[in-house]
Amino acid sequence: MKFRHYNQSQRKFILLNYREILGEDSVPAVLNDIIELLDIGKFEAIYVEVGNPAYHPKAMLKVLIYGYYKGYFGGRPLSSNFETDLGLRYLSNDDFPDFRTINLFRVKFREEIADIFSQVVMLCNELDLIGFENLSIDGQKIKANANVFQNKNLDGIRKEKQKIEKLLKKLLKKKIESYEDAEKIARKKRKFDRRKEKLIEAAEILKRAGGEDDKKKRYNLTDPESRVMTDKRGVKNPDYNTQNAVDDKCGVLTAVNVINESSDKDELIPMKEMSKKNTGQAHKNTLIDCGYSDKKKYEEIAADKDTEYYMPDRTMYSCKTNKYSKWNFAYDEERDVYFCPEGEELIFVRISRDRKNHQFRLYRKDGCENCKAREKCIKKTKKKGKPRKTYYRTISIYPEDRLIKEMRAKLDSKEGKKIYQRRMATVETVHGDMQKNRGFLQFYLRGLKKVNTEYNLLGIAHNIRKIILHGAVALKGIRKKAIYAL
Repeated sequence: MKFRHYNQSQRKFILLNYREILGEDSVPAVLNDIIELLDIGKFEAIYVEVGNPAYHPKAMLKVLIYGYYKGYFGGRPLSSNFETDLGLRYLSNDDFPDFRTINLFRVKFREEIADIFSQVVMLCNELDLIGFENLSIDGQKIKANANVFQNKNLDGIRKEKQKIEKLLKKLLKKKIESYEDAEKIARKKRKFDRRKEKLIEAAEILKRAGGEDDKKKRYNLTDPESRVMTDKRGVKNPDYNTQNAVDDKCGVLTAVNVINESSDKDELIPMKEMSKKNTGQAHKNTLIDCGYSDKKKYEEIAADKDTEYYMPDRTMYSCKTNKYSKWNFAYDEERDVYFCPEGEELIFVRISRDRKNHQFRLYRKDGCENCKAREKCIKKTKKKGKPRKTYYRTISIYPEDRLIKEMRAKLDSKEGKKIYQRRMATVETVHGDMQKNRGFLQFYLRGLKKVNTEYNLLGIAHNIRKIILHGAVALKGIRKKAIYAL
């Protein structure tokens, strides 16, 4: 016999052990061990004995989290990859749920999934992956599952409603010559009626929000809870603002949140507190960018003794290149006057308030028309759309400016620079990993609560990756102890 037997049509009986094929150090095996260590009592308490037996919540969690690890964001991508992905076959034990079952599980157990995120953070702490030295907090804009052209103001909604009413009248005038024609017209009418109801509801919401007076107020008909925001590329889209708190030892996410406000300023303290709750203790330093800075925020962080904050204000770096910024004016405390870089005095005029009702002291210097630096020092103002010349310089001094100066001195110190440099290497890399490596460029669910669940799943997958990279050996020890305890 010249050759070995070769017949591809021959059927075989094979005993498979997926874990042996994948390997003990593979992603599915480690992910499986992690979920087995977690407490899923909150999930089990919701299920009842009545009806058809449900898929085990452990199996559902494993499949979902593995999907967010691999980039299968949702039930359909998971179902389409089940046949070819050995990890999915192992985690589901070859009993794979329907894509609708997966999606319903993800939406139904929102609070329980958030609890799983907290448990994974505590596991990371137990594996010594959290250093509690530097905590970096930052936000990133992620596109919502919404069409930008469905963002309409009250006038736009009324125009579309009128257009639909005309189309309905035209549709009802059509002659019906067969049963098929009647069915087709009925389907179109139901479609127009649904759209009209949605427009009426949107119009009522905008009216209550003051849309009659403010034409800038808009409502997105696809995802009403999303907001048009400008991302880092300068692109305006219906987005959500995701918040991340990251420990700098191994890059573990200690807290995540999703908001529908473009500004980050109100999220600093809540994110720091959420991180403290999840990990059990506060970090030594908290690093944030100028997006979180606000005049009143400096008073809050000065009163918070849990952690040392490092937060530049919005003009900290620009004023170094602008000689005529108010921060470069010298102050004579005895006379209560400021000196501009050209040596001219600015005297105190009055105490006033700005648009945000923040109190400030106003200092002014008249007779600047002949100053050689007038064009650089005095901002050009407009009145009724026309530029006008100003011959005096004013500066506004807020009570919080003292705290801002103290923060600047801390950030400019040798130690402060060294600490603050850790922020970019800690939190920005997480953003890049999520979007470029995991491929998470937009949310797939709609509504603020649902996208929070989705982002928690992404955060769990991120932390499991950190465990695989930095804590796999320690995890084996914990796993053995748990087995012996049984």
